[in-house]
Amino acid sequence: MSVATLDDAMLLTGFGIYNVVHMLMCGVILMGMIMQSLALGYVMPAAQCDLDLTLQQRGWLAAIPFLAIILTSYMWGYFADTRGRRPVMLSSMLLSVLFTILTSFSPNLLIFAVLYFIASVFMSGSSAVVYTYLGEFNSLRHRDKMVAFGSSFVGIGTVVLPGISWLILPMDFNIPMGFITYRPWRLLMMLCALPYAVGAILLTLAPESPKFLNAVGRQDECLEVVKKIYGNNQWILKQTFPVKTLVVENQEGKTTKQSHIKATLMSMREQTTPLFRAPLLPWTFLTCFVQFGIFATTNGFYVWFPTILNSLVSNNGTELRICDVLDMQYSNNTMDQCDDTISTKTFEHSIYIGLVFSSMYIFVGIIVDLVGKKPILATILLITGLCGIGAHLVPDTRAGVVMFAIFQMCGACIGLITSVTVELFPTKHRAMAVCLSMMIGRVGSMIGSSIIGIFLQTNCGFSFYLFGGILIVNAMFCLVLPGKKKAVKSSSTDIASSRDSVASHGNESTTNDNNENLPK
Repeated sequence: MSVATLDDAMLLTGFGIYNVVHMLMCGVILMGMIMQSLALGYVMPAAQCDLDLTLQQRGWLAAIPFLAIILTSYMWGYFADTRGRRPVMLSSMLLSVLFTILTSFSPNLLIFAVLYFIASVFMSGSSAVVYTYLGEFNSLRHRDKMVAFGSSFVGIGTVVLPGISWLILPMDFNIPMGFITYRPWRLLMMLCALPYAVGAILLTLAPESPKFLNAVGRQDECLEVVKKIYGNNQWILKQTFPVKTLVVENQEGKTTKQSHIKATLMSMREQTTPLFRAPLLPWTFLTCFVQFGIFATTNGFYVWFPTILNSLVSNNGTELRICDVLDMQYSNNTMDQCDDTISTKTFEHSIYIGLVFSSMYIFVGIIVDLVGKKPILATILLITGLCGIGAHLVPDTRAGVVMFAIFQMCGACIGLITSVTVELFPTKHRAMAVCLSMMIGRVGSMIGSSIIGIFLQTNCGFSFYLFGGILIVNAMFCLVLPGKKKAVKSSSTDIASSRDSVASHGNESTTNDNNENLPK
């Protein structure tokens, strides 16, 4: 009977239609996540009259989804590591869609904030787990590429969101419903939940992660999933898969179902403590710090992006810096009359920038196998950081907008650094590590969106210096990451060695997954 480790078995499945379809499903989920997270950037300017929003209220309202994710990502990571990736994602996504729909019917600011907070709590259930779920269905050779391609749907979401906003917000309808007047921004809120609903439907047809099944001792179920991947990729019967038994991984620290709160908290501590001890501590710090900088910059500025772009497109002159235009607007704005109109050029330019954003994700996905994650991360973060500083310094509005757009491209590194996290941490702590780094990233989003809103009025230039500088420091940190693995240089070498391993493995146990890439 042929025996192999899960990693060897996954290499034998090859690469094909199953991997692509699974990536597309996870991509739809990621698109729904980014659209719900950033929808307020377009909803708030259109809803400010109905909800009586001040500029300060818009600032803290924009931070609500990030706050919800910060408070609950840790919990979702624990459940994903102990209960499974798929059930956590499915239940949280369905509830997020439900509460987003309810949010669109909010009669006032307080109810809107509470319902949107609850919707964001459930949205966080899949926001970090989906990266782990995507990565664990691919072999080591193709994992980076597929995570990068799946992450490109985040960029696609930044195209779809202004596209839908452009289609919906200019509509002129007011439908009295007693407690509210139904206007276009409410319809936009509902439509932004549509990708999540589609993703939830598709997820009902998908299996649990083979990595999770293997880690918790469900080897038979794991093998069936691997056989299914093999059969679909190779277009042959899954029964022909050469591996008949999977090696049992070290399950020390596996959590059983607990009914008491104390036992659950102790289990969470056991799952988390290794992340803050050697040899994992340096990687925990690095991944969290880099995610903090990227999220603070790309999400922090994007929340205010429609407001900034709306000011710039209405400026007739070009011999001005971005901050000069914003200073002029705020100094001339008396706030005596509520204006919830958005220039159509704002939507148009947002789509163009979103297309460039998506192209960056796809480009990264194409070259990541050839170049490796470390040089890509360091190069993109350095260039975008310099462009962030340059966007403030260049004395031309159009050139400033171009550099500002490049500044936002740092978001293309989110999927890459998440892929790094998936590789650096062992299976039983992987989802927790990803959720922790994403949670810290959301802290950056919340802090970034809040202080950028303040600085745009008080010290505009400092916000560009601060976040541009953070990205440059992040680039330096990425230089200490492990280099590209020689073991996955060519598929022929991988598959040949895997077949040899199947023949000779016997009943050996493996510790590669737990020790790989640990600091010495």
